[in-house]
Amino acid sequence: MPRFRLAIALTGLVLLPAPALAAAPWSEPVTITAASPQVAEQAITIGANGRAVLSARLTTQAQGFPTRGFSRLFGQQADGGFVGRARLVLAAPPVAYGASRLALLRLPLAKGNATSADLDDPATSMGYSFGRCCGPLEVEPGAYRRLTTRADRFSGTIAASARGDVAAAWIEHLPGRDHLVVAVRRPGQPFGRPSVIGGSGFFSSASIAWGANGDLLVAYQRSISRRGRPTDRRVEARVRRAGHSWGAAQRLGASSGFSDISTAAAANGRMVVAWGTQDGGEEANTPWIVRAAVRQAGPHRFRSAQALEVSEGDDERPAGEVAAAMAPDGTATVAWSSIAGASRPHTFPLRAATADASLRFAAPQTLHPNAAAHDVAMDARGTTVVAWSTLAIPGVNQIEQQVFASLRVAGQAAFAAPEAVSPAERAEQPRVALNPQTGRPAVVWVSRLDGVSNRLRYAAR
Repeated sequence: MPRFRLAIALTGLVLLPAPALAAAPWSEPVTITAASPQVAEQAITIGANGRAVLSARLTTQAQGFPTRGFSRLFGQQADGGFVGRARLVLAAPPVAYGASRLALLRLPLAKGNATSADLDDPATSMGYSFGRCCGPLEVEPGAYRRLTTRADRFSGTIAASARGDVAAAWIEHLPGRDHLVVAVRRPGQPFGRPSVIGGSGFFSSASIAWGANGDLLVAYQRSISRRGRPTDRRVEARVRRAGHSWGAAQRLGASSGFSDISTAAAANGRMVVAWGTQDGGEEANTPWIVRAAVRQAGPHRFRSAQALEVSEGDDERPAGEVAAAMAPDGTATVAWSSIAGASRPHTFPLRAATADASLRFAAPQTLHPNAAAHDVAMDARGTTVVAWSTLAIPGVNQIEQQVFASLRVAGQAAFAAPEAVSPAERAEQPRVALNPQTGRPAVVWVSRLDGVSNRLRYAAR
């Protein structure tokens, strides 16, 4: 599932020519909104009614400094256009459930800035509200309901099942340790009292997913320091099966320093945790390793994690993100970008690997020789779509140029040829969702062309 990332502004760079825009059955991109200096934290979710909701964080500039930022929601109307609504600050992308309901994990409006002070002292109130889309896009008036007063503002994550189960997770920093906290809301009920599901060590990179059967998955990185020993960093998961209490934490595999974690759960109860990991610090000194672990439905543990990639280069950071998704039958797909070449300049091949009923991932397919992976989605029809941005400069992993997507329909073993979604417009961090009514994918991204206000852009297939 997609997570919020801090955007990096880069100017004065000469970009290489982008590949020609291939003929593809995607709509002409439309601009939803614009802001200067920044549009960021873009997201898309689609309800069972087939209407999309987009979100983004907007900031403006006054006397050379960013003003307080805020999030906007944009609801799709019957004619396919979007209407903006709400002025709030999201702690995580909104999630749709039921025919037209939204669950929103929020911060106070005063926390709209993203400054160095916030990084130094991230503790904040965190709460929630609900909304409805679409005809009118509605957010419950005055309905910020607080869950905690001391969340790490960058740690929030939220998930919902189609029937209306909602869960939010976040991290709270205490002297010498962290708490990993989860609050759960069952259909038609308020959120229950938050529960600490991890209370020793230091936590990061929490990811959460609901199964349609009511099972809940939380995965995270946990770091344990003991005097006289190296820090033990690992990726763990806890599962709360429907009608049961939380199961014990299971260690899935090692972390080299930091981990980018993505989770998904299927209607049949199967689950997947995928993560990429590398050493922390200013410079990279270890390979980028991508792993995934699958859990069978029912009272089972995750199987041993499978290494999907160990990069050639150990002196470069990865491009993009690790993204995982599951179809209702439990088929799992993981997408990521590798680091190829023993020395600089590296390339960043985009890979996708799939695990079926065998619970083992097949050899990955390379979808593009040099791109930043960002998102993957699967639906009940068996359609899978991966979205990414090409990289504009050889050896540079942060300058994204053009959005592409590749589809795999049910019954096919391989993804089809890439399709251009956007022009070459400094198009970054695409997010993709599949319309549950039509099976058609839709993508949202941000265009950061020099000399032009940042634009939130949208296209559908």
